[in-house]
Amino acid sequence: MGLGLPLQRFPLPRFLWRATRCVGALVLVLGCVMSQAATADELTDALIRYAMHDYPRAIEMLTPLAERGDAVAQTKLGLIYARGEGVARDDVAALGWLTRAAEQNQSEAQFELGVMYRDGVGTPANGRLAMHWFERATERGVPHAFNAIGEMYLGHQGVAQDYAAALSWFLRGAQLDNAESLYNIGVRYALGQGVERDEVEAYKWFDLAADAGIGELRSAAVRARQAIGEGLMPLQVSRAKTGAHDWLSVQGSASTSPETSLRRTRPTRGTELVRHKRIQ
Repeated sequence: MGLGLPLQRFPLPRFLWRATRCVGALVLVLGCVMSQAATADELTDALIRYAMHDYPRAIEMLTPLAERGDAVAQTKLGLIYARGEGVARDDVAALGWLTRAAEQNQSEAQFELGVMYRDGVGTPANGRLAMHWFERATERGVPHAFNAIGEMYLGHQGVAQDYAAALSWFLRGAQLDNAESLYNIGVRYALGQGVERDEVEAYKWFDLAADAGIGELRSAAVRARQAIGEGLMPLQVSRAKTGAHDWLSVQGSASTSPETSLRRTRPTRGTELVRHKRIQ
């Protein structure tokens, strides 16, 4: 039998209420941390699969992560579809994934998206949008994005030709040790575009580009340097090489901070998509 007393709700003492709230918050935080750790592990596993060229498995693992908003996974998927790695090339899918990653400030995605808009891949060519995404990438310190903007000013649909502006952007890229920018400065001096024609300066910049470049770009810089050098006196060549040495000395001492050193690291991917201007 009951006692016939009315049921009452007794409030928890304040210290117990606060403790309960703290425990709930702690559980929520721990849940988020565990979820992030699990996501990080999944992403790491997916990237390992990609590095092992197991593209089908990498795509299978990256897709749910990308759909949940992981910007790194979105970038990697965009590049996979753009290159047709383990899957039929799909420029529209690449554009979609790269856009989502670029909007989350993934610098590699921003640069590649700029390339797609510049070249009209997966979308009509749009110089304005290409410049927008290249500029976003420069804000993140991407060296080859500076070069890309400079090349846009050399002549591209939707962008007014401006050799002086192009040279300015190339110089900014050169300060980050970008070989394409160094090469393009040499071309400007060789042709007298945006600056007075100066073969000694052209030789200097081609010399720097040959030192910094790799592959096809290095070969082009070496050929250009040789072509310019054939018309110079030995003293002029010596002056050009001294100028190149002085430039490297100034750039090497400009900053020694870890952040600047990281930004000066040459890109390992993406630069092959940049079209190099050749001396005509």
